[in-house]
Amino acid sequence: MPTFFETFPVVLVDEDGIVRADVRAESKYSVEQVGVTVEFYGGELNGVSYSDPATVKKYARRAQLGEILELDRATLKSDGVFRSSPRGWFTFGHATFALLFFFGHIWHGARTLFRDVFAGIDPDLDVQVEFGTFQKVGDPTTKRQAV
Repeated sequence: MPTFFETFPVVLVDEDGIVRADVRAESKYSVEQVGVTVEFYGGELNGVSYSDPATVKKYARRAQLGEILELDRATLKSDGVFRSSPRGWFTFGHATFALLFFFGHIWHGARTLFRDVFAGIDPDLDVQVEFGTFQKVGDPTTKRQAV
């Protein structure tokens, strides 16, 4: 990491978003005052724990870049870019369009089945507009008398 970025603040927050530590030494929550430790789970450093402030700061800064550990890129010629074969893109494209058309069919079927709900028509409204119930359609004051 260039030294320009080493002066940037790195703030460590918990799962609730509350600030717990800061890598700046003059900060209220500095790593030295709070006593932060870093632990590794998996990989070469599995189970290793560091409480030295300089080491904790180093790994906190490197975590900003998204890749904390050194990975072997030379063996498999990995450059971090996801590549796929034409068959993979073909499958991805067809699966995407199949889901798009499937959900489109579900959407339009629901629009047809629940047309009255989407239009805002109350299900109890059909009594008022039933043919022959009122002299004037939809006017509850003109209800016909049963013969």
